[in-house]
Amino acid sequence: MKIHTTIAALLLATLPLARANSDMRDWAFVEGAPLRAELTEYNEKTGEISLRKEDKTVLKFQRDDLSTIDKAWLLQWVEFKEEMEAMVQKLGGTIEKKTGTGKFTTEYSVYHPSENTASDKRPMIILFHPGGNGHRDILRYVEAAEAVKMTVVSCETFQNSGDSAEIEAAYLERFRELLPQIEAAVPHDPKRVFMGGISGGGWRAYHYSAQIERPWAGIFANCSWVGDEKYWDLPYPKMKVVIVDGDKDYGRYTIERDVEVIRKSGSEISIQAFEGGHQVAPASVMTKSFRWLLGEIQ
Repeated sequence: MKIHTTIAALLLATLPLARANSDMRDWAFVEGAPLRAELTEYNEKTGEISLRKEDKTVLKFQRDDLSTIDKAWLLQWVEFKEEMEAMVQKLGGTIEKKTGTGKFTTEYSVYHPSENTASDKRPMIILFHPGGNGHRDILRYVEAAEAVKMTVVSCETFQNSGDSAEIEAAYLERFRELLPQIEAAVPHDPKRVFMGGISGGGWRAYHYSAQIERPWAGIFANCSWVGDEKYWDLPYPKMKVVIVDGDKDYGRYTIERDVEVIRKSGSEISIQAFEGGHQVAPASVMTKSFRWLLGEIQ
């Protein structure tokens, strides 16, 4: 097992916040107490916003209920989507939405790099997200995916569950049903299928690599962790794992233990770092990570 590292200082003590939802933020209002929640929907015409709390409760507000700074943040949220959709067009790739069938109807988005054809055997990465917002969050990965010509599958529904055994069992059943449908519907190289995500998305990817037997090529773990003790002895396959963290992500320092857990499988591990906190890695760092997973760089 090899370990490549770009920053040794990240190998510090363990804290339990690694499964935090990176989409959560503190909202302030013109009247009333602040609220910690994630934005799930915003209707520009009506001004209605939907905020989902950590306990999954969804509350409705109007734009004018927000403080001045949060109304400005809401505008930035809209502009991000518009800018990223423009980037997709500039890159020449395409995004399509699909829905699985069967007991579950799971939606997912697919980014096809430019010059992609049905006969191409691209590498493919399946992403999970803390808030389950796959259709929107795929936009954060398209620049790096285009750089390495990797197809991206971004799943809806799967989100942080608080490690509920009941919810996680249902999610695993759902993914067992969805995976063969993705493999049949999305052109890819079956020997180069990766999984990953930020925070709880990477946490989920680690577990599914052990719980669903197939030749997994590797994991992209962005500000994430393997999990607590009950996950340490899962039968993780031999694969490539890139651990990518912000140098100010003080809420999680589990890298040293995660390396110990994963290296038992004989996996090759690379540790990458970027300037920032608990957030999606910059496109440049993500591109480097993808290139390492694909064996293009050491």
